[in-house]
Amino acid sequence: MKSIKKYLLIIAAALLTITLSACGTKVTAEEAINKTNEASKNLKNTEFVSSNISEIVVGDQTQKIENKVSGSLILDPFTMHATTEIKAQDKTQTLEMYIKDNVAYAKATGQDTWVKSSNNNITAQFENLKKLANSEQVMEFYKKIAKDFKIAEEKGNYVLTYSGNGDQFKELMVAIANSSGGQAVNANAFNNVDFKNVTIKFVVSKDFIPISNETIMEIATKNAAKPTTMKITQNTSYSKVNKVDSINIPEEAKNAKEIGSSEKEFVKYLNK
Repeated sequence: MKSIKKYLLIIAAALLTITLSACGTKVTAEEAINKTNEASKNLKNTEFVSSNISEIVVGDQTQKIENKVSGSLILDPFTMHATTEIKAQDKTQTLEMYIKDNVAYAKATGQDTWVKSSNNNITAQFENLKKLANSEQVMEFYKKIAKDFKIAEEKGNYVLTYSGNGDQFKELMVAIANSSGGQAVNANAFNNVDFKNVTIKFVVSKDFIPISNETIMEIATKNAAKPTTMKITQNTSYSKVNKVDSINIPEEAKNAKEIGSSEKEFVKYLNK
């Protein structure tokens, strides 16, 4: 009997040691966000899928717009492959693009052939897509509200969640808009917007590498002639982080016709 009691005491002590050790290494939300911010600075390449669904209600009319961009990025030298799909009003438009060695290659909806351009102004426009891999603005905002995040472990990852409202989310909206590869915006663009509800779900690995980031916003316009509400769901996921060795241009794109030296001509082609 004594030997059994001794054995049980040893097991209890071992379990207590493991439990205390686990408690000692528990990561707080603030630590996870700060470490992810630092780890993101070392992100050199990745595959990604970024989607945005906007449901807009103006008076008694509803419109839904879906935008999805997927592909691969190498930050230095900037190299990209991206396929964009936009769905609105029962129409779908697609655009496939490559950028490599300061040359842009594109094929849009309804086009049978590729075109290319060596215009630096065109390739520079798309360098904003680097922010899909590492948006400093988004991470800086998360650092400001880090104490209000909840953290849990799921499937071997850290899951950070947040819910709130108020004008502070102008900053987040600006950060999201500026990380989507479009034209830069500032907080003034959202002066007449009321942020009703915002939820965030940010998943990172135990090495603090971003895995996915989902933000859902419910907003309404202030002082509008017609009441307007909008629900925006923005989701970005990452894979093969720092494991994308190269992005190869298809032969048919390499052999594409050079389309003018002007930026307008290239944009005109994309909008056909």
